[in-house]
Amino acid sequence: MMAVKLIISDMDGTLIGRDEILSDKAIDLVKRLNKKNILFTIATGRVECMANHFVDKLEIQIPYIVCNGATILSKKELYIRNQIPAKGLKDLLLKADQMGMSIIYTIEGKEYIFRTTPWILGQRKSFDRYYDEHFFTKDEWENILIDKVTVMDDIRDGRIRVIEDLCKNLNGDYCFTRYTDKAIEIVEKNSNKASAMKYLSELLNIDVDEILTIGDHQNDVEMLTESGIGIAVANATKEAKAAADYVCENNYIDGVIEAVSKYCF
Repeated sequence: MMAVKLIISDMDGTLIGRDEILSDKAIDLVKRLNKKNILFTIATGRVECMANHFVDKLEIQIPYIVCNGATILSKKELYIRNQIPAKGLKDLLLKADQMGMSIIYTIEGKEYIFRTTPWILGQRKSFDRYYDEHFFTKDEWENILIDKVTVMDDIRDGRIRVIEDLCKNLNGDYCFTRYTDKAIEIVEKNSNKASAMKYLSELLNIDVDEILTIGDHQNDVEMLTESGIGIAVANATKEAKAAADYVCENNYIDGVIEAVSKYCF
């Protein structure tokens, strides 16, 4: 096994829990890695406007991955922004909206919502976000390009399958990830965390076998599989655990610390 030169970690469910608070333990861990000249960055489904706060706290200087691999950027430079046409998603999103689901979409790194739902109100109360409401005009449906779109079902009784079936009928411009009964995210066809990891590998001149990745969910599976060492925290889904080389005994940041200690310290 090659020595680890780069660690790429998921955010939600991995570095942070449901409270979305970045602990001092995470910040201290990255500082310890810096002292050993091991690079650290994130790969998250979040868009940059929701990730930048954590990037600043962790003092990440190298490029990082957002929108599940559709966007790669650093504090100084945009490397990749893969986008999808709204036009091909119209029937799917109108159906989700009709069913009362929440629709969050991103354009050039900024998030918007179609309309305010009970779930959106809860997000505003808990996390002070999702205030920009805008439903597409006829012209926008035809011409707008989107970084990522999320369909969120607060009821979570399995009816998200209706949207999943529509996703399966999308043309080749799109790919999607389903998160249990909770949500579906749609991005550009070639965008995932694994492809973004490979881009960083070439950019930083680090072999993929020298990369350790850590995650917890379906959008991490390819990255865990294709990196040199793939780690799933204890709270990960069964799919993420099956893809990992090592499954932690601990949840969230404690699992990250466990894995890094095992392979890097």
